[in-house]
Amino acid sequence: MNNIYYMIWVDAILNIRKHHPNKKDWKTTLLIYVTWIHALNFWILSIWLKYFNILSIPLIHINLFPSKMLNSFSSFAIEFALPFGIINYFLIFYNDRYVKIIKKYGNMKTSYAFIYSAIVALVALFSAFLYGALS
Repeated sequence: MNNIYYMIWVDAILNIRKHHPNKKDWKTTLLIYVTWIHALNFWILSIWLKYFNILSIPLIHINLFPSKMLNSFSSFAIEFALPFGIINYFLIFYNDRYVKIIKKYGNMKTSYAFIYSAIVALVALFSAFLYGALS
């Protein structure tokens, strides 16, 4: 059984290197992109756990900026994205582990990264509307 986490990463790495071969900061771009998708996925899970009274994750409230939107974005980034950013960095990019992972999972025929990110984005949009309507 293949590890879907690594398959998503390998597909994303191969696609960005194929479509942007001269991009120097592809590692940073990809780390940010996939980290935000994972953070969004965790946010979806947390709002539905909260809605069904299974588990309520206490949210961090930051008041550093004059804008409420910037404060909310900062809270989301720290609470949901930062842990995934650290995990993704150490599992994929630390000591160039992605090279070994590409060798192991590099012969895929399905676009896992695009499918995963599209599904997460659609589910997040649907969840935000439905959660807002039900709450």
